[in-house]
Amino acid sequence: MRNKGGINFLTLILVAALVAAAFFVGQFSEKAKDNDPQTVPQAAQEEEGPIVLGQAEFDLIIEGAPATKGDENASITIVEFSEYECPFCKRYVDETYEQIFEEYGDNIYYVFRDYPLPFHNHSQETAEVARCAGDQGSYWPMHDMLFEGRDEWAEETEITSTLTSYAKSLGLDTQAFNSCLSSGKYTQVVKDDLVLGDKVGVSGTPSFFVNGVMLVGAQPFESFKALIESELNK
Repeated sequence: MRNKGGINFLTLILVAALVAAAFFVGQFSEKAKDNDPQTVPQAAQEEEGPIVLGQAEFDLIIEGAPATKGDENASITIVEFSEYECPFCKRYVDETYEQIFEEYGDNIYYVFRDYPLPFHNHSQETAEVARCAGDQGSYWPMHDMLFEGRDEWAEETEITSTLTSYAKSLGLDTQAFNSCLSSGKYTQVVKDDLVLGDKVGVSGTPSFFVNGVMLVGAQPFESFKALIESELNK
């Protein structure tokens, strides 16, 4: 069947179907992009500019942190909000973290804060594990071990035995370590870190503040380098 202009009716139906399909594919692609924890914050930064904390807010996220390294009077202070089950956090640790210290170690004061995402089953527990290891002077070794083994334990339902084995391998007093965990000594302070992160604009992991300037996601070393160099040249 043809219309008055001589266009085949089936052709019209086909064209309409293709237009509709393109529309729905576009909508699906945008939805998928919106749910990517890396692209959302970065896109927001590109459109609105990065969040820059005032000195009082920046001091607030430094004070009382579970772990720090470097000279607190260093030119560059990096505050990381992170969690151990997050795959993007592991990517950052695997690809960028050590490179920052190799390049700028003498200029860096590094601060770690917990931001346990509620949809990760072990994020709260592993944050408490690192703090309990910190009671015995092993926060950073446990931090490194948790990220190194993340792909193995993250899929397990129950990880207590794995965590205890980590404590043993670090030479910790496992009785004191297990007692710390079972007592819930650090449960609330880990949750308080999450609330603190929310207050300063954190919405996903990993998120960083470099001298108060926010950087979001598992960014490559070059992103940190550009920001650090900018701060050093001020």
